[in-house]
Amino acid sequence: MRMYEGITNEELLKCFANPMGKTMMNHAFNACSIESYLAIAAVLSPRIIEAKGCFFISEFYNGNIESLEQEFNFDKEKIEKHVNSWSLTDFFLLARDSSLDNDDIYFEFCKIIKYFWELRFKELLPNVKFKVEIMDNFMGESDKAITVYQVK
Repeated sequence: MRMYEGITNEELLKCFANPMGKTMMNHAFNACSIESYLAIAAVLSPRIIEAKGCFFISEFYNGNIESLEQEFNFDKEKIEKHVNSWSLTDFFLLARDSSLDNDDIYFEFCKIIKYFWELRFKELLPNVKFKVEIMDNFMGESDKAITVYQVK
């Protein structure tokens, strides 16, 4: 028999403030509603919009491609980095808890978002090369931020 591990570190369940199962999957079965699963799927595999050759996570784009082109001198990479950057702590605006203070749990979350966004862009646009980055204090964010952009 051979076990193929998932992408989540199962040992982190021991760090949870209120574990509700013996495994991560079991915890999710006990802790998440169907609405939570659907919303999480939208975060892990977001809608993408293309405007003038730039690709954006639709939640972050407000239809202002012309002003962005002027602001960033038509540099697609800079435009995409700017629009697609998001503070990772802002994923928890109303659901902030002590898990955000646990570096191991927070790093695992960052890794998972990055993994799924890479898959999403590769799946939709296999002939375009994208980079998903997690950086400290990017674009004025006070903590880690994630961004995705085309690379040449």
